[in-house]
Amino acid sequence: MKKFVKITLSVVIGVTLLTDVAAGGYMFNYAFSKSGYSSQIKGHLSKNSQWFLRQKPQIWEQTTKDHLKLKARYLPAEKETAKTVVVVHGFGSASKYMGSYVRMFHNAGYNVLAPDNRSFGMSQGNYAGYGWKDRTDVMNWIKRLNQKFGSDSQIGLYGISMGAATVMYTLGEHPKNVRFAIADCGYSTISGELSYQLKDMFHLPSFPIVPTASLFADFLAGYNFYQASTKNSLKKNKVPLFVIHGSKDDFVPTKNAYLNYDYTKGPKKLWIVKGASHANSLSKAGQLYIDKTTDFANKYFN
Repeated sequence: MKKFVKITLSVVIGVTLLTDVAAGGYMFNYAFSKSGYSSQIKGHLSKNSQWFLRQKPQIWEQTTKDHLKLKARYLPAEKETAKTVVVVHGFGSASKYMGSYVRMFHNAGYNVLAPDNRSFGMSQGNYAGYGWKDRTDVMNWIKRLNQKFGSDSQIGLYGISMGAATVMYTLGEHPKNVRFAIADCGYSTISGELSYQLKDMFHLPSFPIVPTASLFADFLAGYNFYQASTKNSLKKNKVPLFVIHGSKDDFVPTKNAYLNYDYTKGPKKLWIVKGASHANSLSKAGQLYIDKTTDFANKYFN
């Protein structure tokens, strides 16, 4: 009888472990792989994005420490300036879809650099960086801008969704010559966002699937997503931060905005756009969104 119980327990434990590994692996591939969920998102070239491409922006390149070639689109201002806004796209998107935000800052008189994060758009990579891996890439783009403009360089950071998280994680690296940052509908932690999506999309608990997925991320994507937290990256931040979020965001819950706003220690501003869903605040608020974001930029660019 005891032998039977031992065998049964061993089988149950073995099956449980195998199920967890399979579930964690599936989640990692679904959420991180270039061929996973992001490949199912169909981008739309808006009129502003078509305008952006017609301007024939310069293509900039960098090679990362892990040997990936990343690209970005650079659009100089009509009137020469050393003020540049780095516009960072969200999950499943790319620089070519960021025309509305690029045009917004370009019309305000600034240069705009729109990177393609690793595994998206023109950039190489098999796995999404979810902002944490991307923060070092953005630091390299910032370094490139500082080299180009020297002591006159002034930089603003703008990001939406995953791009907003990227911006906030980058602030933890103390980027040089960054005058302001705007984060629209960004999450605080990668693990928290994955846990939320696991429950919302699949009705499954985060434990033990998310911790197992983190092992895959560590091994295959080269980073521990449990380290990614705006609480840590913003705790010593002095760069002015404008946090924007839709009141009806059910993809990245609006509570993230309040957390991010609370975490940052420099000058800050919070705007919850009434009735806006995820990444929809510009469409919802229209000209008011443009006015608020460009006013924030104008305030902190010298």
